[in-house]
Amino acid sequence: MIEKFLATEYKKRTYEFILTPGGFLTFDFPNNLQYDLDIAKAEKQSVSSLQKEANSGIASFFNNLNPTTFKRLKETADYFTIGIDGFNPTNYQLIELVAVYDLKKGKVISWTGKFYPTEGQKKDLIKINDLDTHFIELNNQRIVILGCHDLNVFSPRGQATANPHGWKKQLADRFKTQCKKFKPEIILQHPHTTDTPNIWNLAWRTVEKEMPNVKHFASGIKYYNRNGVRGDIDKVLEKTKRET
Repeated sequence: MIEKFLATEYKKRTYEFILTPGGFLTFDFPNNLQYDLDIAKAEKQSVSSLQKEANSGIASFFNNLNPTTFKRLKETADYFTIGIDGFNPTNYQLIELVAVYDLKKGKVISWTGKFYPTEGQKKDLIKINDLDTHFIELNNQRIVILGCHDLNVFSPRGQATANPHGWKKQLADRFKTQCKKFKPEIILQHPHTTDTPNIWNLAWRTVEKEMPNVKHFASGIKYYNRNGVRGDIDKVLEKTKRET
């Protein structure tokens, strides 16, 4: 896939970011975190251990690239954002991380991950509760890094159906307040699959309306649906990015 990208872009364009979808890479929880793992406790004590395991997978990914391919990749982009999911092979527990990899330095320079779970994930997802990790500055620009479902904190439909006194509504409001104070110029989202522009359209349109500082945004696209894609790829790409 990277070779295919470079075949069309190398020496023709340069990029600040290469954006991947959620779950672009995966890893298993280390053995000491596979049994009797309490989610709330893990959110407080085990995130760094899981990031360390994920980092090993990322290092292997880049080490396995052809040296010429990696050299060309470094000449084409500054940063490579990586959606990497970790799974507990003994049950349904998971963590959805996002790493920002500095191609020039050859290492991960920033970690965050999903903080806003889907309904089906509330019991099993190890959330990234430190919201500050989503807000970074690179190349003198303010950037927000989002996991898959995190973008739905901006969805009017999703927030309208949320319990106004529930933790998800309060979390969404807290994140949006922090986001508006930060005044990001770029927002990068890492969804797992996107086969129709309608999935993220409302949320991105709300971002455009409520945060005029945002000059660019994009979703990492894996154009797939096991039951068949529902929208045209060109429309998907058009509705999941903003260029000014």
